Amino acid sequence: MIVCGALVVSPVSTVFTPQELAYKRVALDYGNGTAYAGLQMLEGAMPREAIATCAAATSPAERFAGLMRGDFEATVLQEPWITVAEKAGCRLVSTTFFHGTWVATDQVSVEAYAALLRALTRAVRRINADKRRYVSYFIRDWAGHPEVAALRPDDFNLSRIQLKEPTPIPESEARWAWEWMASWGLLHGPFEVGSQINRRLEREAHELAAAVRAG
Repeated sequence: MIVCGALVVSPVSTVFTPQELAYKRVALDYGNGTAYAGLQMLEGAMPREAIATCAAATSPAERFAGLMRGDFEATVLQEPWITVAEKAGCRLVSTTFFHGTWVATDQVSVEAYAALLRALTRAVRRINADKRRYVSYFIRDWAGHPEVAALRPDDFNLSRIQLKEPTPIPESEARWAWEWMASWGLLHGPFEVGSQINRRLEREAHELAAAVRAG
């Protein structure tokens, strides 16, 4: 799964580029992928000492409401709230994509993980064949929020909806992510691929999933 995150400012903001967010409050939902994506977008535009963040609610609905109230200068949103923000006149000053990796406990079986891989692969193929058909799930999943209920499938920018079939986790990417997070004090100790990724289970599950699909 590939997730799109966007740095968003309100319609009345004087900020038009990520560089202009230097020393301005950016609300992040610490501990979640959107927060890490926000840090990466900011880090690519300014020195670390110029990055000024504040803790925000996990719910993107609350972050959007805070943005519109002027509680902070910017925040990071995902769909469908990116589309909600655009319809409200907000600006996207930066966007990025990141992997939404599935994490399993060490008790999961090869068979269970293979079944998950097969289900994800089927879902990716079906959605990629007709993305517009499936954006209604964004609306369904946020029932009770009038801003989302007002959206229509044609409102969504399909280029922000990216899906790829699950593959083994590249060690280089896992190592980079670990070391980057450690540089922010979010993780401690060196990266050890053997303890972070169960390569045997991963390999056997992918092989089983491929064999079942081929059969």
